[in-house]
Amino acid sequence: MPDDEEYIAGVSRDVPLKDLMNTGEVAKVTGHTVGTLNTFRSLRNTGQATKGPEFVQLGRSIFYRRDAVDAYLAKRAGL
Repeated sequence: MPDDEEYIAGVSRDVPLKDLMNTGEVAKVTGHTVGTLNTFRSLRNTGQATKGPEFVQLGRSIFYRRDAVDAYLAKRAGL
């Protein structure tokens, strides 16, 4: 069984911290407000929708993997 930190984060230890973005950074890149990203996360957590980029949680902090944000932007652009 993985240790607690790896399990909670949902991110392997091979992901450098520079590849994680906080909600404010993602808001700037995607053009969404922080509130919209919070709503997307809430909908994902309750299984109501899969809008917004995938996220990971470390303790009480929320992060987005840079590759997940890139994939989200590509999907929005229809690529």
